[in-house]
Amino acid sequence: MPREKHQDGWVGLAGKKTKKWIGKWHPYRADGVRTTARIVLGEKAKMTKWQAEDALREHIAKKTEQQIRCPEGDPTLQQFWERSYLPSRTWGIAMKRVIPNVIERHLLPQFGTTKLVDLDKLAMQKHLIALAGSYSRSVVQKVLRQLRGMLEEAVEQDLVAKNPARRLKMPATREPCGRFLMLEELNAILAQVPFRDRLIIRMGCNLGFRAGELFALRWNDIEHDRNRIRVDESATQDGLMEPKTRESNAYLYMPPDIREAMSIWRGKQPRIVLTNFVFPTATGEPIATHNYERDVIVPAAIRAGIMAKPPKDRKPGDSRRDKATAVNFQAFRRTYCTWGSRQPGVTIRDSQSGMRHASAEQTLKVYMREVPDGVLNLNDSLARLFHEKCGPLVDDAPGGAVN
Repeated sequence: MPREKHQDGWVGLAGKKTKKWIGKWHPYRADGVRTTARIVLGEKAKMTKWQAEDALREHIAKKTEQQIRCPEGDPTLQQFWERSYLPSRTWGIAMKRVIPNVIERHLLPQFGTTKLVDLDKLAMQKHLIALAGSYSRSVVQKVLRQLRGMLEEAVEQDLVAKNPARRLKMPATREPCGRFLMLEELNAILAQVPFRDRLIIRMGCNLGFRAGELFALRWNDIEHDRNRIRVDESATQDGLMEPKTRESNAYLYMPPDIREAMSIWRGKQPRIVLTNFVFPTATGEPIATHNYERDVIVPAAIRAGIMAKPPKDRKPGDSRRDKATAVNFQAFRRTYCTWGSRQPGVTIRDSQSGMRHASAEQTLKVYMREVPDGVLNLNDSLARLFHEKCGPLVDDAPGGAVN
C-alpha cells in the first residue's frame, strides 16, 4: 500500500534560453518505495515562484487525492489567500483578473499580515465603512463577499473555529454616477471628431451598444437587407468572449441614419472581408475600450467643454476624471436609456429590451433573437431626434484605424 504523506514538493528553475519553473515531489509506489517525479509548471516570465508552488501543490493534490491546504499551521490572511484560497477557485477569465486585483488593493494591505485566528469583526466592519467612503458599491461588495468566502473556507479547513465575517454588514456607498448627455452636449462632442468616431458615438447613444460589443462587430454581423445588427461577441482585455449576459446576445435594429452611415463607412474600406472587424485598429484587431476612451472620447469631450480637464495639482491615487462630468460608453448607454424613455409611445419594457437587461418576465426574453416592435420604434424615434438636433451623419473627413 502507498504510504499516505501530505507534501508540497519544491520548485526550481531550469532552461538556458527560456527559464521555466520545474516542480519536483516524491510519489510512493504501491510497494511503498519512494520515487521522484518532475513536472514543468510554466515559464518564469509568466508566473511567480509562489504561483509555481501553488500549481505544484494542485498537481500533487490531483495525483494523490489530498486536499490543497495552506502550508502554515497558523497562516496569515495573505498566506491563506495566496496558497490555499486563490488556487482553489474555479472563476472565469474575467473574474480571475478582477477579483485578485480588488483583494490585493483593498483588503490585503490592511489585514494581509494578520493571522486568521486574530481577525476581528469590528476592525473588518470599520474597514468596509472606510472603503465605502471612497469606492463604489461594486468594489466594497467584492471585498465583503471574498472575505466571507475566505473565512468560510478557513472554517472548513479547521484553521478557525468560526467565520467572523459571516455577519458583517454591507455599508452604504456613494451614489453611482448617473451621467448622460444632453442633446447640446452630444452635438458638441460630435463636432469634435471625424466621421468614423461620430458613427461609433451615435451607435452607442442610438442603439445602446456596450463598447466591447461595438468593437467586436464584424462585417458579417451587419445585415443590411434585414436592417439589423447581430451581437454575439464582446471584445475584452482577455480577448473575444460571449456578450455580458444571456439577454445581451441579440439583434439590434438599424434605423435609416445608422444604416446609411454604415454603408458610407463600408465604402471607405479598401477591401471588405466579412470576418474582419467593422472598427479595427491599424493591425486589424478590435479597438481596446480603455484606449478609445482615453485617446478619442475624453479629449473630444474636453475640447467640447463638457468634461473637466484633470487638475494640475492631482495627487497620486486621485481620479484623473471628475465622475460628475466624465464621458464614456456608460454615459452613452445612459443617454440611450434616458432620452429613449422620453420618446412618445415608448414603455419601460421597451427600454429594458433595448438595453438588453435581464428581466424576471419571460415575455421580455423573446427579443433575444428578434427585434421587438417597441424597440424598433424606440431606435427610430432616437434617430429622428438626433438627426434633427445633431444633424445627419455625413462624411467630411478621411476615416482610419485607431491604435
